[in-house]
Amino acid sequence: MITFAHIAAQGSISGAAAQLRLDKGAVSRQLRALEELLDTRLMHRSTRRLVLTEAGAQVYERAQRVLQELEQTQADALSLRSQPRGVLTVSASVAFGKRHVVPLLPAFLQQCPEVELQLCLLDRHVDPVEEGVDVLLRLCDTPPDPLVAQRLCTIDYAVVASPGLAEGRRVATPADLRARPCLFYGFKSRSAVWRFTQGAATQEVPVATRVSVNSSEAVRDLAVQGLGFALLPRFAVEDDLTAGRLIHVLGDHQAHGNLGSSLYALHLPGAHKSPKVRSFVDFVRERWSGDTPDWRTAAD
Repeated sequence: MITFAHIAAQGSISGAAAQLRLDKGAVSRQLRALEELLDTRLMHRSTRRLVLTEAGAQVYERAQRVLQELEQTQADALSLRSQPRGVLTVSASVAFGKRHVVPLLPAFLQQCPEVELQLCLLDRHVDPVEEGVDVLLRLCDTPPDPLVAQRLCTIDYAVVASPGLAEGRRVATPADLRARPCLFYGFKSRSAVWRFTQGAATQEVPVATRVSVNSSEAVRDLAVQGLGFALLPRFAVEDDLTAGRLIHVLGDHQAHGNLGSSLYALHLPGAHKSPKVRSFVDFVRERWSGDTPDWRTAAD
């Protein structure tokens, strides 16, 4: 139909072939194939040009609409490649997403007014292909293959406790935590091993908990209520430390958490060519770049 539209517009097979950059024989074969498909003649050959039959005129009207749709589709595709627009799906963990992704969305949507954003907050593995996710914001040590990983920043951890618990049951060394109530991210697990470094020395301490929970937000809430010493990423407790709701314990030691040591933006190979993906990754990189981002939120 597209080839036929060009033949009719040019009035000749050679003119259509030149416009389509095809061999004249190929254009002639497509015209014959269309006539055979419709079982009717679409053009008569005059002394100088091809002339539409009555049936050909009707087909040409429809073929023009097909050509217009194609041209519009090509224009839309070019626009998507040049400007951030369309639906962007982003996945993050519940705690990190609520605390640090949601507050950034108004500024990002203002910067990219033609982007519609879908934010999926989950504390489980997300398959970007099966679930149609464009960008995954994930804490990990080693990014999974075959996703493209762009490292955003380091994730620091801290052992924290409510002021009452920290003062009432003091912790001077990591070993003191053996005899203290502890809180950590996990499910159906009442024990864990916390690792600390101080200079070149590394120390591993077994700890126990009365509460098993698979939500870092819940761990933070329980810590604020004084239920135990908690090992959490700084992004989850920075506001509480600033406000005095939690106290940083063992500040002279570096604590290592099990959620991941770096924050990455993950996407499928080739997705960086999409302006909406590239714009979002660049946007969050500007705000979380470096090894010690300021995780305090504007609300606090």
